[in-house]
Amino acid sequence: MERESFRQLRLHALERLCERLAAERRYGEALQAGLAAVAADPLRESAHRQVIAVHVQEGNVAEALRQYRRFADLLVGELRLSPSPTMQSLVERWL
Repeated sequence: MERESFRQLRLHALERLCERLAAERRYGEALQAGLAAVAADPLRESAHRQVIAVHVQEGNVAEALRQYRRFADLLVGELRLSPSPTMQSLVERWL
C-alpha cells in the first residue's frame, strides 16, 4: 500500500511539474517531466494528455498526433478501450 501511494504521488508530481513548466514556456523540461510520467505508467491517460498539451502549446502538431496515436494504439491493444473524449478533444481538429 505504501509503495502504491508513493507511485501515485510521484506520478501526480511529474504531471504537475510538466504543467507548470509548460506554463512557463519551458517546453523541453516540461516534456521530460511528462515523458517520465508516461514511462512510469504507460496506460495513464493524464500523463499522455500532459505530453500532448505541451506539444500543442509548442506548436508541434505532428508530435501531438504521434503521441495521441501511440497512446490510442496501446490502449486498444492492452485494454480494448478507446481514449476518453477529453483526450480526443486535444487533437480532434487535426484528425
